[in-house]
Amino acid sequence: MWIRRRWCRRPITIRGAEPQYGVVSRSNGERAARGGIAGSVSCRNLLRHSSSSSSKPVPQVQQNPVVGPRHAPTYSVVDAVIEKKEDGPGPRCGHTLTAVAAVGEEGTPGYIGPRLILFGGATALEGNSAASGTPSSAGSAGIRLAGATADVHCYDVLTKKWSRITPFGEPPTPRAAHVATAVGTMVVIQGGIGPAGLSAEDLHVLDLTQQRPRWHRVVVQGPGPGPRYGHVMALVGQRYLMAIGGNDGKRPLADVWALDTAAKPYEWRKLEPEGEGPPPCM
Repeated sequence: MWIRRRWCRRPITIRGAEPQYGVVSRSNGERAARGGIAGSVSCRNLLRHSSSSSSKPVPQVQQNPVVGPRHAPTYSVVDAVIEKKEDGPGPRCGHTLTAVAAVGEEGTPGYIGPRLILFGGATALEGNSAASGTPSSAGSAGIRLAGATADVHCYDVLTKKWSRITPFGEPPTPRAAHVATAVGTMVVIQGGIGPAGLSAEDLHVLDLTQQRPRWHRVVVQGPGPGPRYGHVMALVGQRYLMAIGGNDGKRPLADVWALDTAAKPYEWRKLEPEGEGPPPCM
């Protein structure tokens, strides 16, 4: 069931925003960040930020809404075990890092602990970081993304170990600046830009329910967001995939699309929210 949508603007500013082109995944009040570009350098460390400085339960107290500037989060480097060179993602940018919940109950057969799934990205940078422009696979001056991949790397939160995994099925084409969102124990991939230009708008799903993950290509009826990169996608209400903004290779976008994951056949729907929305951006 679709209800009325409305844009609203939050009167909050953030000092020291997260690094441009970085990748951040959120789960259970914690943030994990990995890679991205700092100046002209592609980063490799896995970082962690917790909303609480202690592992002890924090009493819930009524607080007034925060208005005005607030401090940026402080990240710390997380230990990571890499047994073989190919298991580690290495420096890259334009990838996605998605938090996936555990499968089953701890201590029972078939239990798989919580993971961070890293997909795709560019393993090389070209161009002059001092020039203006945004990452792209070709074209204007500035930093350009090169060496797009379709690699899948998994970080086991409990063992702190990186591993490269090779799922069954047909993988998406190599890409960067795509979007990825967790739907239960699946990761949905859409859009991006690769060696041949914009990736197709198809939805690809990485099913992580079993010990050996599997790729699936999802059939979606009717028109959708179309090929684009630099957009965002999130799961709202544990049901609706929402895709916003990005760039279609010609211009920045500000449109909003939604897909109901509980209704088949799957179909994108373009939304027209009331109120003042954000400007075209990526």
